Amino acid sequence: MSNFLSGFSYFFKLPFHIQWRTFLVQLPRYVPLGILHITSPKGPHPFVIALPSRKNTAIPIYVFVPPVPVDLDEEMEMGTSGDWRVPVVLDFHGGGFIMGSPLEQAPYAAMMSRELGAVVISVSYRIGPFHQFPAAIHDAEDVLSAILDTDGISKAGKALRTEIQRFYTMTTASKNMSEARAPAQPKNIVLDPSRLSISGFSAGGNIALNMAMSVPPCPNALLSPVPTTMTTSTANTIPQSPTSNDLFSPLLPPSRTLTKLDDPNQPWPSILPPPQAQPRMLPLLLFYPSLDARLLPHERPMKPLPNALHGVDTKPQKPRMPGLFSIMGPTYLPRKLRPHPRASPGLVHPDNIQKNAAIFLALPEKDTLAVQSDVWVDEMNESGWNGPVRFGDGRPNDWNGYFGGSLYHKNPENGGLEVWHAPECQHGWTQFPEIVLGKHAKNERDLVFKRTLKFVKEAWGRELPVSVNNMGNMRQDMPPLTIPPALAGQSTACS
Repeated sequence: MSNFLSGFSYFFKLPFHIQWRTFLVQLPRYVPLGILHITSPKGPHPFVIALPSRKNTAIPIYVFVPPVPVDLDEEMEMGTSGDWRVPVVLDFHGGGFIMGSPLEQAPYAAMMSRELGAVVISVSYRIGPFHQFPAAIHDAEDVLSAILDTDGISKAGKALRTEIQRFYTMTTASKNMSEARAPAQPKNIVLDPSRLSISGFSAGGNIALNMAMSVPPCPNALLSPVPTTMTTSTANTIPQSPTSNDLFSPLLPPSRTLTKLDDPNQPWPSILPPPQAQPRMLPLLLFYPSLDARLLPHERPMKPLPNALHGVDTKPQKPRMPGLFSIMGPTYLPRKLRPHPRASPGLVHPDNIQKNAAIFLALPEKDTLAVQSDVWVDEMNESGWNGPVRFGDGRPNDWNGYFGGSLYHKNPENGGLEVWHAPECQHGWTQFPEIVLGKHAKNERDLVFKRTLKFVKEAWGRELPVSVNNMGNMRQDMPPLTIPPALAGQSTACS
């Protein structure tokens, strides 16, 4: 009750232009689950768990339980006791850290659950303006920790498994009563984090990549300058700190407690086990992710992909006015923290990414995030993270996304990076209702989701060769943070 009252009081201290936008963009979070019978008719439909988290808080997670097992060519599908060992997909919605809901992920999450026979967990992580960076990262880590807690030792790990088993028992009993001749299903359902996939869309892609990377000490990151804007000043539109030396937003609640960001001399490793402990590939599914937060949305270059579909575009760009995300974004991520590697994971050295992460990157052409994603791809390729690239524009020998893809990745030291370019598609096109999608965009979405399913199955069937010299996120000599060459001079590298 005290947290609610403090949040209520904090809300009314915000500027009015933030208040009414907050009310508008967070309405979708209160839509009833029943709407999914319309937006996601095939199911399965989720149930919600209030997962215990740090500081005596709770994280709402939407859990999709598969209706039946799916043959993944795995001998460990059924345990020796007859338990149903299910893969896990951890998913994060988009929304620029100021809006969005797992409800918009339901069609995707339900598809992944049906086709992979996986428990899909979509996280309703904390967002602005009521919460500030790195709240979403903390929530993601807490949910991932609960998934990895196979013995249910922690409060969250035990609650997660207890509630999933409770739901499974109820639905199984109901199904057996309505279908008397149906074959009996296993009595227990057991999460199998050795077959784990992490996915994220837009801001959720930022979080997903965060889960698979480790950040070394970075004392200079919080002092790095923000790149020069490409448009007119937004000082009168966007909430700014009273002085240029302030580290945090003036809208920050006084109750904020210390995080690892307050001591940038400390490393911030991934909580995933190192490849030695779990060499099976981890499919990391990034759909139009936000990788570099240093520029606000209206400041980003709105150009076609420079090294992909259209070559380098040198034509001048018209200035754009700040939109919703430029106005609301600083309530979650203040200006001075934008260069932090946890806020801009695309600035982290590729060697600090989990080596057994098999990365699938979907890039729509008409997206303000396309350029920064293309820069990141170049940086990853230069460090040996490579794989097949699908352009989709009909050029000769353009990879179709299905045959021969594994031949392109020859580096045995990491899981590789596969890129799917989506020509003529916009940011968020995979989440749009079918009624607003054109024929091309709908076909492109069907193709990319078909490839996504195949990619996950392929990754779960592979292991990363490991040795004592390949210590993954357990290494103590993590490389320093470096700024990609295309962005050199815009920010100070952290060593």
